[in-house]
Amino acid sequence: MEIKNKYFFLGGSAVLGFVIILPILFIIRNSFNIEYSEIANFIDFKLLTYLTNTLKLTFYTCVFSIILGVFPAFIISMYAIKLKKLYDILFILPLAIPCYIMSFIYADFFGYQGPFLSFLNKLSNQNIKFDILNLECLAFFFALSLYPYVYATSRIVFNLIGSNYLDLSQSLGVSKFATLSRVIIPLSFSGVFSGLLLIIMEVFNEYGAVNYFGIETFSNGIFSYWFSLDNKSLAIFLSLVLIVLISILLIFNYFMKKSNLKLSFNSKLSMNNNFMGKPHLMLYVILLIPILLGFVLPLVLLVQNTLDNIHNYHFDDILNLLRNTIFLGLLSSLVIVTIAFYILNVQRSFKSRFNSIISQILTTGYAIPGAIIGLSIMLGLKYMGDSYSALIGTVFILIYAYIFRFISVAIFSVKSSLDRQPDMLDDQAKSLELGFFKRLIKLHLPINKYAIIYAFILVFVDVVKELPITLILRPFNFNTLATQTYQYATEEMLAYSSIYSLTLIIVCTLLLVFSQLIINKEYVFRS
Repeated sequence: MEIKNKYFFLGGSAVLGFVIILPILFIIRNSFNIEYSEIANFIDFKLLTYLTNTLKLTFYTCVFSIILGVFPAFIISMYAIKLKKLYDILFILPLAIPCYIMSFIYADFFGYQGPFLSFLNKLSNQNIKFDILNLECLAFFFALSLYPYVYATSRIVFNLIGSNYLDLSQSLGVSKFATLSRVIIPLSFSGVFSGLLLIIMEVFNEYGAVNYFGIETFSNGIFSYWFSLDNKSLAIFLSLVLIVLISILLIFNYFMKKSNLKLSFNSKLSMNNNFMGKPHLMLYVILLIPILLGFVLPLVLLVQNTLDNIHNYHFDDILNLLRNTIFLGLLSSLVIVTIAFYILNVQRSFKSRFNSIISQILTTGYAIPGAIIGLSIMLGLKYMGDSYSALIGTVFILIYAYIFRFISVAIFSVKSSLDRQPDMLDDQAKSLELGFFKRLIKLHLPINKYAIIYAFILVFVDVVKELPITLILRPFNFNTLATQTYQYATEEMLAYSSIYSLTLIIVCTLLLVFSQLIINKEYVFRS
């Protein structure tokens, strides 16, 4: 019976994976219908601007993120810092603040009519002005929200550098600085780049902040040409160029990992490495700066703005937005985690190279910006006919888009847990004549429950923060906390939008703290 059902499960998994990735094929298909003369003119006058701004914004964001994330990760990993677990939680919390909200908060604070300039002008009795709406400042604001990605990967790789490497370098008389430059940095480069790759994908995806700041990036251009300028051909062309750019990055990352030095991580692990000795007071100050700028100060500013406007809010509207946000988050996360868990278990139970390829293709969905996903789905529905076009602006299509973009988050989280299970458990279950679904429910589900809950939380947070997909595919007159925040920002009502931002951040913060407790619980459970 098991062999007989093998191809049924493999086929179902493959079809499911193909349906999920299908929309992106419509971008490629429609690109062949673009007139060459129109593209040539666009390349001469506009493409270079979009490419330059996107790459500059990405580069500056990565540099700032390294300063804010990698250096603190090194200090916490290599010095005898107290309360390391608390720092790990605090350094993750800025992920609760989406890039566009972080940018809106600081734009309001440092803007022409903001509290900071007003204070300086009163203090100096002068009319001081400076423009905060520029690419470099936006990159710094992005980094304040995104540095936890590179912090987390750096912490992992610094901890995985076995103390044998460090002890050996010391026994050979190598100085600590030389050990840092010749051992620690080369061994940790791959992990740091993995975090930077996530940051790059987030910058490519961002729309709300770049539109408000007036920065012409690919994501902003796709929205402009599709909706404002009604030039769908150029929107498709921009999407194709961005897909090519992302593919180059993913290929580079693949070969870099393949050629990277294999570490003997099963050597003596240094989870509380005190290689650099006791920290100075200045190091604690360095650790506090990213936390204060990336979470504490934005939260204080939001609370202040909320209290200033508390009498102007309609709390029924806020509760309605909160219900919409939680509804989308819960339903999408449940569907996404269920699909990911099913595909991974099919891949585990019925070894198939084809199914493994499908799973790997699905993990690239996170690299595709939300503007492209929304555009590709609209093109796909239009191509399939008028009867399918009616699906545009429905919750069903919105969740479908979320599946494509965020299933990789669930796959990575659950796969790491499934891979730790010995195959012997499946063999014993088969000897007891437990079928695929019984093994799924009675064996893999209980064993991997912490990983599944963790994946659910991560997907939920990503879904409720997502802006481009929601703006493009949401039902008519259907708003979430994210879209309402963006709407007020575009209407120059940043201070008034604070309560929507604050509500979203509180929800995400509570879930992220809980996710860290889940990680600790899973670690204890495994050990």
